[in-house]
Amino acid sequence: MTARPHRMPAVVLVALLVAALSALVAPSASAAGGTYLRLAHLSPDTPPVDVVVTSFTGATSELQGVAYGDVSSYKQIEPGTYTVQMRPAGEPDAPPIVTGTLDAEAGGAYTAAGLGDRAEIAVNVLVDDLTPPPPGQARVRVVQGAAAADQVRVDWNGAPVLDVAFGTATSYVTVPAGTGEFTVVPTAGDPARIGVELAAGGVYSVVVVERDGGLAGELRTDALGPDVAPEGGIDTGLGGTAEPDVPDAALSAVAAGLLVCTTVGLGVRRRAHRR
Repeated sequence: MTARPHRMPAVVLVALLVAALSALVAPSASAAGGTYLRLAHLSPDTPPVDVVVTSFTGATSELQGVAYGDVSSYKQIEPGTYTVQMRPAGEPDAPPIVTGTLDAEAGGAYTAAGLGDRAEIAVNVLVDDLTPPPPGQARVRVVQGAAAADQVRVDWNGAPVLDVAFGTATSYVTVPAGTGEFTVVPTAGDPARIGVELAAGGVYSVVVVERDGGLAGELRTDALGPDVAPEGGIDTGLGGTAEPDVPDAALSAVAAGLLVCTTVGLGVRRRAHRR
């Protein structure tokens, strides 16, 4: 009588194969907790610029034709030290208008913003605190890039929430989520109103700029939750998160899993043949 092979090793084989493949295709639990950088041009009298971000390891990213008021999407970067240089757009050999340094820590999110009048422009590295707010709430800060307004107050649905001077940014504060209106109130002149929808769990920046001779406020989404990679503002080239590379550990897990599966399979066949 021919002996039937034991079925348990086959089950183990399938389980090992599934586990190995899962290591390859499953997203990392910390995928939304990487290190992120975005860029902003908030110097009203500075013409469009090309921004070059260079790590101390030599890796370089470039964002071309960044105009006043532009805020890029986030780019996932490696932790480390970077230089940020802004040159006149289309003039790669021109001296930098301004140079700054970014020390990016693991898990941090940053906005490197050219802030101030051109004569005093500086690269201000803003730490984007993407900590989620309590349930039913949103978090917001203000970045003031309108020289004509100098000091402004920002209200949410008629209630004052933040004051900020030109060339600076506030910390984040918590406000009720939902449909409402931000009002940017200068010390002199007409206020600017922004109708928005703040998602519960969202983190935002209100960017104050000059548009058509007047004051304007523009809402930028910093994050929409702890499990969602940040997006930021307009996507002008540097922005967005690159497709993650398959980690070496995942490939090793797949290889090991396939090797074990093959060994178990051969063992089952040999035992069945001997019987």
